[in-house]
Order: sequence, then structure tokens, then C-alpha cells
Amino acid sequence: MLAQNRRTLRALAKKITVRVVTQGTLGSGVLVQKRGNTYDVLTAGHVFKDTHPGEEAYVETFDGQQHPIDTAAVQSGEHVDLALASFQSSTRYGVAKLAPPNALGELDEVFVAGFPLPGLAITQPRYTISPGQVTSIGPQAEGYGIAYTAVTQTGMSGGPVLNRAGQLTGIHGRAEGQRVGDVAVKSGFNLAIPIETAIALFALQKTSAPSPDGPSTLDTSSFAYVQVNTQGQIVKQAQGTAPAFQEVLGNEVILEMVGIPGGTFTMGASPQELNREIGEGPQHQVTVPAFSMGKFEVTQAQWQAIMGSNPSRDKALSRPVDNVSWEDAVAFCQRLSQQTGRDYRLPSEAEWEYACRAGTTTPFHTGDTITPELANYWGVYAYGEGPRGQYRKKTVSVGSFPANAFGLHEMHGNVSEWCQDTWHTNYQGAPTDGKAWIEAGQSRRVLRGGSMSATPSTCRSAYRSYNVSSFLTYDVGFRVVCSAL
Repeated sequence: MLAQNRRTLRALAKKITVRVVTQGTLGSGVLVQKRGNTYDVLTAGHVFKDTHPGEEAYVETFDGQQHPIDTAAVQSGEHVDLALASFQSSTRYGVAKLAPPNALGELDEVFVAGFPLPGLAITQPRYTISPGQVTSIGPQAEGYGIAYTAVTQTGMSGGPVLNRAGQLTGIHGRAEGQRVGDVAVKSGFNLAIPIETAIALFALQKTSAPSPDGPSTLDTSSFAYVQVNTQGQIVKQAQGTAPAFQEVLGNEVILEMVGIPGGTFTMGASPQELNREIGEGPQHQVTVPAFSMGKFEVTQAQWQAIMGSNPSRDKALSRPVDNVSWEDAVAFCQRLSQQTGRDYRLPSEAEWEYACRAGTTTPFHTGDTITPELANYWGVYAYGEGPRGQYRKKTVSVGSFPANAFGLHEMHGNVSEWCQDTWHTNYQGAPTDGKAWIEAGQSRRVLRGGSMSATPSTCRSAYRSYNVSSFLTYDVGFRVVCSAL
């Protein structure tokens, strides 16, 4: 698990780590701010020590693009070994999450990233991230204040020092064999300047959240989705991609979010749809603005990372959390928002159905029926001409089944999912802008998607149910949404 976490952290760090090329030397840096099309790069001051204003220099981002920087505009840290450079680009890059004060302590694990200078070995990496451990924290000359063990190489100066949550805690500057003032760095140790120093020096945005213009881990999610005929036979298999980002929650846990494009759809079931219920109408047009939604239902691991407990009936960290009420789900969203700086919430009922359908108008996003090979429900029952099959009697790990065309998994079955809305018996007077429909004083809240113990007809895209906000049981969970990427 730790190895997987380090691979994930390596990938996330690479998106914000840059190579700094000057007339004097080569170094590393980290993207820390985005202002329109201007990106600010924080690096070690000595990377620019032999570069004169007006000389050519550039920043190379992870995608191989080289961005010229105005060396005359580089901000120096003067007596602090830091520098801030800028470049212009219309490409959307992520920026680092700046760690809050006191986010790092002695003996904490850290990771330093950067671009080592080419060495004699053919296998010399172009980009590397090296783990280490904090040995001391306290002020030293030239602004240094973090000492840690790690294997570093020439060229990594200016690179980010990250904690296990992926937050930027410092800027790597010196290693053994180098000097800070009149003092030599001890053998086996490295020194970094705390991010708090850079924040104060350059008035950087002081937040642990991603930039609102783009998450620090902006990426693309690739997925497979299928369509079936009325007998449940797969007639189409396709690959899709969607914009995505990840939140590092700590304890080696990541929340994956997928960008959902805005659009207009027909909400509700047609009178001809098999097993349609009266509360699924009247059909009406709803325009939903773009938003981001959890790729999976919130897992037990994610709940535990944020809330510190696991209320689920059957414990398995990769499976969705259950035994959570609507009130519990809202509390999770609030704590998640506090930790990340991003406004997380439950989806509106309209957002949920729009995201589930993913452009389809059929009873399921798979087509006119569903099969136990494509979703987790009470499989001994069939829908329409579809097949019967396995009844698993328990939830399964998220991502066990193909996604829909928006890249969302398990929208049908597994656990029923709470929505923001209070319950209304039908859609008469429902909003058409995608917002939640909330009636003051109403305690009944909407549930969507069916569950592992539900019949296939109650897993349809249009199916609606409800319970009081304090209700909890073994097959009810939720997923989260936030603003668009």
C-alpha cells in the first residue's frame, strides 16, 4: 500500500515540479500560484545567482513545454535563499497545495522532488522524488529551517519538499558537502526553507487548498463503458476520458473527482418506462451547470481518513461506507471542505440523475436493462428481458464494474446514495436549474441509485426513494460533489 502511495505521490508531485534552466546553472522549482495566464515558480535563490537580468532562462514543465521567463523580473529573497520567477502560458497546470503552519514535525516523512543533473549512469532519472525523514525544525542561516534525510543530487535545488498529504512544506536548497553561511551541512542531511518563509516573503496565497483556477493534481481519467441490448448482451464497448483531479486525504487515502460537463437533459421517467412510479414524473427539462463528482461512492477508507472511525457493517476499506445517515454525510462534507479548502457537498437530485444518465435516455446508463455482471443488486430478479444472476448479499469494492460515459462507477446498485434535496412526491414545481429542491422543516431526504439489496427496477436512473435524515442502514452511503474544474 505504501509503495502504491509513493507512486501516486510521485505522479502528483511531478505535475507541480519544474526544471529551471538559466545561463549559470540548472535547478528545480515548484508551481505555487496561478494569476490568469501567469504562473509563479518558487525555487532556491542560488539557482539564479549567476544569471544577470535580461539573460535567457526558461522553465520546463512536466509535459516537456519550455516557457521563457523574464529574468529581469525575478524576485530575490535577498538574505533568504529563495527566488520567485514567472512565466506565461494558456495551458492549465496545477499548483501546489501550500501547507498550513505547523503541518510538519520532527520524525515526519517527507518527499523531495526535482530534476537531477545528468550523471554518468545511463539510468540517471530525468525526474525523481526521494523519501526522507525530518530530523529537526528550527531557524538557520539564509532562511533555512527544516533538516531532513533524503537522497538528493545536484540539480534538485529549488524542488518541493512535500509531506505525506502532498502539501508543499518547504523548498529544498542544500545537501551534505555544501555550506550554509559558515556551517557545513552534516553528512547524510539536507536543508529546506519552510514554506511559511516563502509565503511571508512573496505574499503567496496562504492556503492548503488547490488554486481555484485548477486543482494541484489536475489530470485526466480514462475509463471503459458499455451498452447492452434488451437481453443484456453487450453490444458496445468504448473508451472514454474526462478531466479529473485527486485530493490526498492522508493515511495513504485519495479521493478521485471527475469533471461533469454542463448540459440540459430530460429528468424523470417516461410514462412508457417499465416499472415507472408516479413520483418519477412529470418529465421536465433541466439545465445543469458543470460540476465535479466523486468517481466512486465514498469509501470506508475515505470516511475513516476524514472522520476517524468506520461505522460500516462489514469492514473493508475499499468498499463504500455504509450505516451513515444524511446528517452524517453532510458532516463528512463539512470536514472534507475544511481540510481541503474546497466546497464539498452532496449532489442535488437533478445533478445525480444527470450524472447517472451520462447522456442516455434509457432506464439505465447501460441501456434498456442491467445485468449482475454490470452492477451489484438483487440479481435473482431481472429487468424486462434482461438476465437473472448472482445476488452477492454485500457491497463490493468501488470500481468493480464499468463506468458510465461520464466516468462514474457504481451509479446503479451497491449502496443507495443520499442527495441534498428534501422529498417531494413528484416533480410538479421542481426547479429547472439543477439546484437542490429544499423545503424548510422537511426531514425526509432523497436517496438515489438503488443498492446491493435492491431489485433492478429500483436501480434505474429515474428511480427515487427517501428516508428521514437520521436514518442509517447497511446499504446506504453517498458520493460527493464540488464546483467544476
